[in-house]
Amino acid sequence: MKRAIQIAVSIAMVMVSGCATGPERHLSKLKSAKPGVSRASELEEPPYVLALDDDTFSEPAKNVSQSMTRQVAHDQQLATPIEPSESLLLPAPDEVDNEQSMGLTLETLEEMALSNNPTLVQAMAQVDAASGSAYQAGLYPNPVVGYASDQIGIAGTAGELQGGYVSQEFVTGGKLQLSRAKWSQAARIAETNRSAQYDRVLNDVRMHFYKTLAAQQLVEVQKQLVANAKDNVQTHKEMLNLGQTNTPGLLQSEINLRQNQLNLQTAENDLEQAWRNLVAMVGTPELSRTTLHGTLEPTEEKLDWESAFHHLLQNSPELVAAWEKVCHDEITVERERVQPIPNILVNVDFGHNFETDNSVAGVTAGVPLPIFDDNSGTIDQAMADLNRSRADVKRLELTLSVKLADQYRNYQTNWQHIQAYQSEMLPKAKQVYELLHKSYIMRRATWPQVLMAQKNYLDLQAQYIDALLAYRETDISIRGMLLTGGLTEPPAPLSGGHINSVPKPR
Repeated sequence: MKRAIQIAVSIAMVMVSGCATGPERHLSKLKSAKPGVSRASELEEPPYVLALDDDTFSEPAKNVSQSMTRQVAHDQQLATPIEPSESLLLPAPDEVDNEQSMGLTLETLEEMALSNNPTLVQAMAQVDAASGSAYQAGLYPNPVVGYASDQIGIAGTAGELQGGYVSQEFVTGGKLQLSRAKWSQAARIAETNRSAQYDRVLNDVRMHFYKTLAAQQLVEVQKQLVANAKDNVQTHKEMLNLGQTNTPGLLQSEINLRQNQLNLQTAENDLEQAWRNLVAMVGTPELSRTTLHGTLEPTEEKLDWESAFHHLLQNSPELVAAWEKVCHDEITVERERVQPIPNILVNVDFGHNFETDNSVAGVTAGVPLPIFDDNSGTIDQAMADLNRSRADVKRLELTLSVKLADQYRNYQTNWQHIQAYQSEMLPKAKQVYELLHKSYIMRRATWPQVLMAQKNYLDLQAQYIDALLAYRETDISIRGMLLTGGLTEPPAPLSGGHINSVPKPR
């Protein structure tokens, strides 16, 4: 009987000797810690420990288990979680030992966007167009110069009077000054829209930058989750050999591994899409993907509602442009009111009278009488536009208030989530991981428990990254006065209408 037991023990030891020798192989990637990220000092790990009851096996079986345990020794060291004083995020791929690695910062991308984004060219073109209209509207009418002949054919001559004339319209009522002031105001609106477009471009670049940075960090977290799942599968295989789990448990660990691999593929695809959107917003779609340098974590003080609301109403380019439109329409009303004042038409004739052999000249002057057309209809239209513009200011204030309330709600929620992750959830998850690891070293916890604690810690880090991204997007939106649409054509300073549909702007 003893001989049979000894043979069984020998066979079992031979079978186990072919197993992989370390449930911590997945942590090899964690060992290459980056600058600014603490890591554990290298420790000689104890053998893998299983919690077994004394009466689980017979004495020979216990000896087999202890022998197998000694064979499953670790060749690598366990990287402990990040120190509380440092970032709770895992090291980003751009954090390398030397700082000569290539990468892009937010400031660099902003400069590139301001140089390459086509909507900024469009916004500047609208400023130039409105400025051209302002210049044109204030120009004096050109004189008319012509040839004049009178009584052609008398006595077979070419005419009794041969000469020329000059005709000039003299504009009255300050029409030209008002017209130029009106279109200069349109140029100011275009300039405000141009400034708003700069904000839109920069806000969108910042949002896409942080989306790409978050996707970049999520890929790293997913890679570590895959490594964790691989170790979990290997651990279940070893436990199955020891009789400490069953086939369904092993199959479930393999399913979890495949799910994590799919999550990693999704994260990599998300990163690729985020990069393409970023370089498109910058205006350089041909730019090859590289590492981004930056941090997702808040660097500014928390905004309060009153200051955010006051800042928006005082500085929103959309509201500034709306008030400038009111001023423009007020000038338009004045311009149309002086339109019926008749301009003076002066005509000067000069030439030679061949009948009397004298040089002669003549002057005629006239004014159009505003009897039938006193421009009252256009004045009414200008007044209606002015009333609409004044109401539009109030409408825009209310619309921005609603948008800000929605964004601030999200901002406040995201801020609260970040604080909870930073102050409680991540530190506690880290503490659980550390305590279980210490217990594992002291042979008081099993390796699957350590793996589960590590997985929970990594899952919380992924959620933390999502919360940071959501916070960044709302923070940029509020501080950027709710301006987005960096690839949308900037609005025209004025809408077309009857008043402005004449050959010469007025």
